[in-house]
Amino acid sequence: MTLTAPPVPGTIEESDSTKASWLWIAMWCLLVLGVQPWSSRAAAPQGSTGSTNSLMKGVLLGAIFLICLAATKPGFRTRSSPATTMYVVYALFATATAFLLADPGGPLLRLARLLIGLVLLLMLWRPLIRVPERLIRAHLVAHLLLALTVVLSVIWRPTVAWRPLTSFGSGYRLQGVLIPMLPPRVGEVGAILLGLAIVAFFSRKLAFVPATVLIGLGVVLVGASRTRTAAAAVAVGLVLALFLTRKTWFSRIASISVPALMGLAFLVVPTLHNWLLRGQGTKQISSLSGRTTSWHYVIDEEVSLQTAIIGHGLGNKRVLLRRGEGDIDVMAIDNSWLSLYWETGLLAVTIVGIAFIVAWISVLRAPTPYVKASGALLLGYVSVASLNESGLSDLSSMTLHLLVAAAVCDADRMRAKAHPPPPKPPKPRWV
Repeated sequence: MTLTAPPVPGTIEESDSTKASWLWIAMWCLLVLGVQPWSSRAAAPQGSTGSTNSLMKGVLLGAIFLICLAATKPGFRTRSSPATTMYVVYALFATATAFLLADPGGPLLRLARLLIGLVLLLMLWRPLIRVPERLIRAHLVAHLLLALTVVLSVIWRPTVAWRPLTSFGSGYRLQGVLIPMLPPRVGEVGAILLGLAIVAFFSRKLAFVPATVLIGLGVVLVGASRTRTAAAAVAVGLVLALFLTRKTWFSRIASISVPALMGLAFLVVPTLHNWLLRGQGTKQISSLSGRTTSWHYVIDEEVSLQTAIIGHGLGNKRVLLRRGEGDIDVMAIDNSWLSLYWETGLLAVTIVGIAFIVAWISVLRAPTPYVKASGALLLGYVSVASLNESGLSDLSSMTLHLLVAAAVCDADRMRAKAHPPPPKPPKPRWV
């Protein structure tokens, strides 16, 4: 990757660079919008089935691709992070094995969208990754815009924005209406906004007033959506971010003890305890809102060797459970690794697992504390959320977090390698 010196402050080159960076940040915001799930169930009554607006997202991704292609200079060169390379290998493997399925049409369409998304990532990373902090800023701005659409949804259609809980708990959960988002996705947007704002504030990249606004907005979205997965995932991500960037053991222990005390507060304070339980009984809590039922089915299901290797086809994120005589229930798998196995087989799990490992290696090797903390936050979030949500098998917000963390940390290491700091002067020797 070729790195160039930053423009001289106050010159025309700096002005053009600033305008170009905002153009690419706007494109990144549209890309984040295009990969997040637009569920029609967000505007439908509770208990009804909805679908994802794949056509609208495909049109949006195609428009972003054309704009990026027009804005890209001739002789375009980019560098792929190891995690992105592994995802390209995964996409090619899943495309080759899709033709062995009985109905390859649906999986091939999802894989085409994944490949277009990976190409867009490579095209957008070149102008954004020259300064890795710029991509982190773009990711923060994108989630701020998504959070503002949720706030506007409450103002625009408050009766629809509050979704009642009838199946697994009692009360209401906040969802997006202006951009259709179910409560778990609203919680994810708030958690990422909260985590990145905290990291930016402690790294002195964000002033006190804007940091307070962003952190407050993130806390409100996580709390109002009542998404326990997002709350736990961002807590683990923040602990890892602080632990990996602290230089003394005292500060590392403090970074662990503070979240531990907050977790204890959820068990002691009545209001937080009620939020955590969400009106569920012991059986629902122990089964993780029914998730373990579908997990046991996926693990215990007897499949052929070919199905175990190539899966049932990308897009099959639900299983058909038969209970009693003719009682059929369709349940989501809601686990990225089991969903990855069910959709694309064991080899795909291995490839994505390698991408996950090399992404963590990139984070651990990042020299800049702010970049390392941001990467650890995103990967820590994915590490926890992937156990309770699906998303790593195709182009999703969870996949995007993983690839962003790997890209910025890998670029940060390459930047430090190309421009090493000047050596420290030797200490004077006393005779």
